[in-house]
Amino acid sequence: MKNVTEITTEAILGKSVPREDMLRQIRADSEISQIFDELRSEDQERILAYLCGEKSLQILSDKFFKKILDPLAVPERVESLLSAIYGQDVKIESVLPREGVMVQEGSQVIMDVLVRIAGGETVDIEMQRLGFLFPGERTSCYLADMIMRQYEKTRSSRGKDFSYHDMKPVNLIVIMDQSTKEFDSVKPEYIHRRQTSYSSGVKVTTLEHVTYISLDTFREKTENKVETLLDAWLTFFTAEDTAKVLALVDRWPMFLPMYQDIASFRWNPAEVIGMFSEALRIMDRNTTKYMIDSMHQELDDLRKEKDDLLRENDDLLREKDILHAKAENQNQTIADQESKINKYKALLIKNGIDPDSGSEKD
Repeated sequence: MKNVTEITTEAILGKSVPREDMLRQIRADSEISQIFDELRSEDQERILAYLCGEKSLQILSDKFFKKILDPLAVPERVESLLSAIYGQDVKIESVLPREGVMVQEGSQVIMDVLVRIAGGETVDIEMQRLGFLFPGERTSCYLADMIMRQYEKTRSSRGKDFSYHDMKPVNLIVIMDQSTKEFDSVKPEYIHRRQTSYSSGVKVTTLEHVTYISLDTFREKTENKVETLLDAWLTFFTAEDTAKVLALVDRWPMFLPMYQDIASFRWNPAEVIGMFSEALRIMDRNTTKYMIDSMHQELDDLRKEKDDLLRENDDLLREKDILHAKAENQNQTIADQESKINKYKALLIKNGIDPDSGSEKD
């Protein structure tokens, strides 16, 4: 590796290419040219800047992420990331199959990076462009999948000696490029670790540990200092600007080969454009589905609110009718009493008694 002081933009991003030459290369392939033209102008600019060696590109797309953080090829990178997140030294014991339990015909849980670390704990790292694709319900399903995999393997190996105490914790890390509104209320916090507690204060061991990381909130930090290894990793996930990339590599040279791996994709523009387009298409489709689901949920909430208001109105009307009936009964009672009083007065007058003074008339 070069000395830090000798690291240049070209060493990180690769040799630059004039935009005219890159555009000519893109236009030479009619299919890729059409895909490129269908992209939004800001996305075209990002791709061009990357392909020409002007800027880096985030590794949030599946292909980038799984190449840069392949636990079989470069376990030390995954170990470094986990160590940064957990604040302690983490070593990978083995790499586990990413495909999980079949949840329905043709569908199963497929994880991004799944490893067993020293001590027997399982860790799954999920990179999500859109946080709403990984709500709490999906988190629970992924955790359940990891627990059942471990349960079946442990029970099979231990046989009659199996005990639930043999089970080790399972850890899910969800790194979100765009987190959901639930996380807005706790800004500027961008690390969210689940804690389990009971109302009585009793301490009960649980196996499921969850950490959410909001990259969008991290980007909004006003300070630009990269002081910790975790700061460095999150900067690596978010920074495309050349100045930030150079500053990161200058402070943390370990990221240089990772950026060089990212830069290696530049020499296949067709693959990059196709991959980028597919990722955007999936994101747009998921965004549309999320918006539709959100609208349905909003409509359901409004219907429920309307039904609650109608029920409340019916209750008020019934209460009004009851009060009205009570008022009528009271008015009738008063009228009956006044009628009796008038009769008594008439009787008293007839007998020569003044009802107002109570004395006999002369």
